Amino acid sequence: MELILLCHAATRAMKTGYFPTGDEPAERNARPQLAPFRAREDTRVIASPARVARQTAQWIADAFEIVPAFDDIDYGRWRGHSIRETGEREPLHIAAWLADPQAREHGGESVAMLAARVAQGLACIESNACERCIVVTHAIVVKAALAQVLGMPLESVYSMNVAPLSSTVLKRASPADAWTAESPHASA
Repeated sequence: MELILLCHAATRAMKTGYFPTGDEPAERNARPQLAPFRAREDTRVIASPARVARQTAQWIADAFEIVPAFDDIDYGRWRGHSIRETGEREPLHIAAWLADPQAREHGGESVAMLAARVAQGLACIESNACERCIVVTHAIVVKAALAQVLGMPLESVYSMNVAPLSSTVLKRASPADAWTAESPHASA
């Protein structure tokens, strides 16, 4: 099985340092950069419910499924606010959230809650037994998925960098085998 975790296109919120709202469009048409990911007939394509993920999925597939398990983390009351201003206003809350996977200082989801949701989504993909699947999702979801399938501590998500339109390819020969990961690379 080949599982490709594709980070969605960039948004204005990402570039200007704001917590996303879930309704941001892609900043520009990334179809040319995504040509290598154009879904083959035998490829299952899944997208986060977020607008930018759905747009990115439309650029690689004629049809795709929307699976809430791969939605962005719920940023709670920080949604739509400047990351810098939030950090200045709530430095201890931001510091806790960026260091402890259990922290949910914003009232939304903790990284641990997100990871549990992503693990359920991955289990559903694995039980479907398709040969190739592309999941168009968010950087934090890719990080949580990597920690999960590679057996890394959840704190490892804080040291990972996942860029817009980058992909991480996970492979395994059978359900009994461990996943192997290829280095993330940008499609541009």
